[in-house]
Amino acid sequence: MTTIKNNWYEDFFAGLNCEMWERAMTPEWTQREVDFLVKELEIAPGANVLDIPCGFGRHAVELVKRGFNLTGVDISAEFMQALRNQLAAEQLSMNLILGDILTIELPLGFDGAYCLGNSFGYVAHEGMQVFVSKVAEALKPGSRLVINSGLLAESILPNFPRTKQYVLGDLLMDIHNGYNIDESCLTTELTYTRAGKVETHYFKHYVYTLAEMKRLLANFGLQTIAVYNSTDGIVYQMGDPQVYLVAEKM
Repeated sequence: MTTIKNNWYEDFFAGLNCEMWERAMTPEWTQREVDFLVKELEIAPGANVLDIPCGFGRHAVELVKRGFNLTGVDISAEFMQALRNQLAAEQLSMNLILGDILTIELPLGFDGAYCLGNSFGYVAHEGMQVFVSKVAEALKPGSRLVINSGLLAESILPNFPRTKQYVLGDLLMDIHNGYNIDESCLTTELTYTRAGKVETHYFKHYVYTLAEMKRLLANFGLQTIAVYNSTDGIVYQMGDPQVYLVAEKM
């Protein structure tokens, strides 16, 4: 596999990558996750909520429709433009911030925040410290953060997925994974094929154990209060493919 640059995420979310994410996430799944967010964040309509990173805004748009005030942050110009277009078409309002989550200035005073879809771990530990500190500072005392990931060590290492293939209509996605044990880092080559067109993208993801994630959050005043394996609220166990962690700002 080619060497993957540390700032891979700056130009990763473009082209067929963006289309894949939009196709893969069904409206029913979005509704379930948003129901879970409202419950676990303990928020009511009118609350100020941070979606970081927001991608094409599937959760944020649904929350706005339910009466919440959303701020969405993302580095992908393509995702953000698609979100702006949807908001304009549906006459919805949202505060959008285009930029790197490690360098932007976040507003303060949020009643809740969430980081869903494997985004936790895009950068090395030093960068994750910056990310967590920024989000913690932006939250009001007593407010909550929800993190979702399918890439905790306890999820992927017991049955490491070397290869996978997904078919999304006429779009074929082939996944080839490696693992750098010196850095505890997943390295992935994605190849998309459609109608003879091929796109290849690379990313890496730093892998945390559950205990490491909890300690990192605690270092910035975020105390873990629940760890689930799904939006159904079942306690996370070794080998579960997903984790939904809920932390509260002390």
